[in-house]
Amino acid sequence: MTEKKVITAQAQGHNGPIDLEIGVENQEIVNVDVKKHSETKGIFNQVFSKLRNDILDNQSFDIDAISGATVMSDAILKSAKDAVEEAEVKIDSKKKDIPHVTEELHTDVVVIGGGEAGLVAGCRALKLGKKVILVEKNGYLGGATILNGSNVTATGSKVAKNIFGDEANNDTPEKLADDVRRESKDTNVPELTNLMANNIGDAIDFISEFAGLEYRKAQTQTPEHSVERQVELPTSSSYEFITKVAKAFEEKGGQILLDSRVEEVIIDGDKITGIVTEGKHKTTKIFASAVVLASGGYGANTKMRGPESQGLYYYGPMTSTGDAYQFLAPLQLKTRNLGWYKVYPHGVETEPGIAKLTTYASKLATDMGAIYVNTDGKRIVNESDVYAELRDAVLKQKDRVAFLVMDKRTWDEFYKLLVLHDFSESEIADYFAKDGKSNPILVKGSLQEVAQKAGIDVAGLSETVQKYNDYAKQGKDEEFGRDSKFLHEYDEGDEFYIIEQRDRFATTLGGFVTDADLHLQFENGNKLANVVAAGEVIGGANGHDSMPSMMNSWGISSGFVAGKEAAEISEN
Repeated sequence: MTEKKVITAQAQGHNGPIDLEIGVENQEIVNVDVKKHSETKGIFNQVFSKLRNDILDNQSFDIDAISGATVMSDAILKSAKDAVEEAEVKIDSKKKDIPHVTEELHTDVVVIGGGEAGLVAGCRALKLGKKVILVEKNGYLGGATILNGSNVTATGSKVAKNIFGDEANNDTPEKLADDVRRESKDTNVPELTNLMANNIGDAIDFISEFAGLEYRKAQTQTPEHSVERQVELPTSSSYEFITKVAKAFEEKGGQILLDSRVEEVIIDGDKITGIVTEGKHKTTKIFASAVVLASGGYGANTKMRGPESQGLYYYGPMTSTGDAYQFLAPLQLKTRNLGWYKVYPHGVETEPGIAKLTTYASKLATDMGAIYVNTDGKRIVNESDVYAELRDAVLKQKDRVAFLVMDKRTWDEFYKLLVLHDFSESEIADYFAKDGKSNPILVKGSLQEVAQKAGIDVAGLSETVQKYNDYAKQGKDEEFGRDSKFLHEYDEGDEFYIIEQRDRFATTLGGFVTDADLHLQFENGNKLANVVAAGEVIGGANGHDSMPSMMNSWGISSGFVAGKEAAEISEN
């Protein structure tokens, strides 16, 4: 007689509870399913998929955690095991000991890093007929990209022409480069900015065709860009980019090695002829004619952070630890501006020192007329100005926090984008349940109630809202000169919403020095002959303050160029 059971379990994830169902049948695990979670979808989907397969294959919860998500996967495994034991179900384990082995591989090009820059570089070299192996230290792909939206510039592309029509002719690589120069206050490296501006169009067309990506006009066209040029994928998420590009890369012959952390490089004069990676059960030596370094940034490495990051909240992956600066240390390579970070003004503190972004939702809210106030209830900025002005205004406030004030009409649209971009409905409900007593501050009620809950001066906020409504009626912001099209009266009624807004960072803007050929340089100015870099590991393309969409633009364009350069190197 078949005996079936469904056992429930709950693990504590990074962002909240993970509710599980374990299906068992005649002492066999037949399924493990997630009913609810608040984790970052792009990471969680990859991690749980592999974890579930390993559980079913081994018929055991005593298996390896997933690299780069050890705490979360360990919590899932322990809670599931405890629940099955509590239900007095005995599983016939098929788990086998896995011996540690050493493997030697040979390839034309080896790519270090599985974010967007590394994947695009691998795809380009593969398309040019090269054998390509990509190594990634985590048990999943995406790097810092996986936390980003998919928005990117499409300057000079066929994609832009299809999306914007004749308006695409208003944009040029020169105009894009000039926008970068202006917004970074001339702190960018011109040859790298030009490389990005001149190649992003071809890069977008290439990867769109290679991986079947269907870009559309981005919902948000930010004022830092002098023309409309920002595009995004239908899901608005870089998870779609990573999964589709990785799938195409493997289907067309590329090889991806996960859980493969680079521990050593094999040096021969001015070349790196191979790398040594370590995983839980395997040491891999990979010998290659060309190397692409796309290992990402160092935001999570507190020892590498400079004074500029102090007091800011980090929202990037905890795996952005700057590994390349360690395994390449014997080469004494040149770096620049390691203390520079991309700081955004839209974040909520989900745990001490850690923030989650609200950029898309916050931009929509200000487009609909929402205002930023401080604890005195006073407006602090032209809410529709560029992000750099918002960022600096928040930094000037007491405790470096501001508050976004919305009516219900605005909140309803704000909420939709929160859920679309990495917040779960249950997570938001939990924030409301705190009622302003602990972070993150997210409260609703009458204007007086939300002010009191958020710790804002009631009289000051009431006066500010009344004054702002008067500005909206007359179509002129006498205080900050906000464009009249963004002046909207607050709806009459007793329901207001306030959410905290804190400056936060994920992306590092400094890195290794290269010129337009992307070759890494020794301190003496000589170059590594067969190593090119791509993405966040290079410093300078966007200067001290990258515009929205530009980190993705740099990752994709530099990966595109690096892939071609590596393919050419491998022929010599």
